[in-house]
Amino acid sequence: MHRVSVSLAVIGVLLFILAAPSGADAKPRPKPSPTPTATPRPTPTPTPVPSPTPTPTPVPSPTSAPAFLDGIDVSYHQGTVDWQQVGAAGKRFAFVRATAGTLTADSAYAANWSGARVAGVPAGSYHFANPDSAPNDAGNEASWFLQNATIASGDLIPVLDLEVSNGLDAASLTAWAQTWLAQVSAATGVRPMVYTNSNFWSTSMADTDWFAQNGYSVLWIAHWTNASDPLVPAGGWGGNSWTFWQHSSTGSVPGISGLVDLDRFRGTSLPSSLFVP
Repeated sequence: MHRVSVSLAVIGVLLFILAAPSGADAKPRPKPSPTPTATPRPTPTPTPVPSPTPTPTPVPSPTSAPAFLDGIDVSYHQGTVDWQQVGAAGKRFAFVRATAGTLTADSAYAANWSGARVAGVPAGSYHFANPDSAPNDAGNEASWFLQNATIASGDLIPVLDLEVSNGLDAASLTAWAQTWLAQVSAATGVRPMVYTNSNFWSTSMADTDWFAQNGYSVLWIAHWTNASDPLVPAGGWGGNSWTFWQHSSTGSVPGISGLVDLDRFRGTSLPSSLFVP
């Protein structure tokens, strides 16, 4: 009986021990950390990309108007001229040969002078000088020119074309030109212009500036070149420079069947001082 009691006591102790939680099971389990709620990040506002500034379309600079007027000079060599076509082609003035020496009157002068006038192309008459040492040769040539040329109100002032010396020295040729110009000036009331070229004036006229300094300031210079300006004798014609420039002898112009001399006026409009009043 005692053994039974002991045995029962042992069994009770064992059952008590087995019923008690183990040390590992006796530790409290950590509470699970709550799953953090994600804080929504603000959606970044996109930085606007600046639109490219359009490159402005370049505006072409206006073409400046030429600083000269176009014209021509003619003689019987050009044959019949259609002056209406010449004017329509933009020629704004003309010089027409009237005489040469003391015997030649240009056969096309009357038709050219009147045709230009009707077409509204201002024209001037020129005399081709053929100087020699005969007595009063310059006066005779001036009289011949005045007898055959029409110097009317509204015409360009007359012209002495001086480009041959015929053996006269510079002093004699200078005196010859002075006589011709003075006689025509007295008869018309205007001072004629001089047509020449730089080489002739420098060699045959000793490059004198007497004419430029004594009232004959209008120079029509001949220099066939593509340069922007012609050579001008006599110290730039006494500082006056050129007024008209014959820049080509091989021009082509509507209304003229063959070649023709081309001229320019240095300016955009012909002043009243270049016209016969």
